[in-house]
Amino acid sequence: MKFGIMNLFPVADGASDHQVLRETLEEIQLADELGFDSIWLAEHHFSKYGILGSPLNFGMAVAERTRRITIGTAVLVLPLHHPLRLAEDIAALDVLSGGRVSIGVGRGYQPAEFAGFGVPLAESKQRYQETLEILRLALTQENFSYHGEIFHYDGVTTYPRPFTPGGPPILQGTVSPESFRERGAVGESIITSPNFTPLGIMQKNFDLYRRSMEENGFDISTYDLPFMQQVWCGDSQDGLREAARAAMTYYKSVGKVIPGSAEAIEKERSYYAAVAKNIELLTLEQTLTHGGNFGSAQRVIETIEMLREQLGINHYIGWLRIPSLDRRAALRSMEEFADKVIPHFRAQDAAADRPTVGVAAAEAVLG
Repeated sequence: MKFGIMNLFPVADGASDHQVLRETLEEIQLADELGFDSIWLAEHHFSKYGILGSPLNFGMAVAERTRRITIGTAVLVLPLHHPLRLAEDIAALDVLSGGRVSIGVGRGYQPAEFAGFGVPLAESKQRYQETLEILRLALTQENFSYHGEIFHYDGVTTYPRPFTPGGPPILQGTVSPESFRERGAVGESIITSPNFTPLGIMQKNFDLYRRSMEENGFDISTYDLPFMQQVWCGDSQDGLREAARAAMTYYKSVGKVIPGSAEAIEKERSYYAAVAKNIELLTLEQTLTHGGNFGSAQRVIETIEMLREQLGINHYIGWLRIPSLDRRAALRSMEEFADKVIPHFRAQDAAADRPTVGVAAAEAVLG
């Protein structure tokens, strides 16, 4: 089991943009020192919901200030990017970090972001697919051509070439059952953060993914299977309620940036309408029970074990820096998680890898 932290880069009341960027960098350095395996950087534009427009540029600073932690994006909004420049930036980060990169990608959903860049939201699906195809070509081939509906290239090579042969792994943000099935069928890696989705539905989605992989000859045990969730780890009841209130405030803010019915793509209007309604009716108790993983270290451990057993995840990514949660409380939670939760799973992994006395003795006899 691997462990990561998620970073949204929101600007809470009273904070400055400069403060958010510098403090988040410090927190990532701390995560590296505490033994977390990965950090994940979100991309957003034109609002204080999240102020990091370029996770790859910020990742360069992370690469120079950390030693071992993997730098992930969650996610790059592909329709808003020029695919060749994106390939160059991904490869440069891969080189500077020594191969410590995982690229999460998604289609995006905020109308204001598409409008700001002059990209029609209706083109998002086609732009996403073509950009993804071009990225894979650019990172794996030194000379390629591509002709789609939007992008056309002949005899192109991007530089620098990636440090990782074939480029860093690419994980696709995945939500719908159809996407789980389709990506499993072709062996594509996924990343998901299904807050408030009932466990039974998540289990069906992951089962679809696993079954599709098996039916098409892919070994899921060789894949990284990450799962994101808001987390607070501690024993204080006041701290627990504070974390839940911060999480609820975040979810309410999401309702302000999701597409309205007039802005959403036709097929997605009912989905966004349902999300908006659920957020509007959200209560503190619902946030505590379904909005994340909140409680003592033992409670957090039990939730992760349940997710591992029910979904098969092997990479747990915690939103430990919950937007609007007091920074000191978030750092205490991060340290508690690193001190009690991670060692629990590390010990399990070590025990599973250790041969029994009988097996070890037999191996010694057999040479």
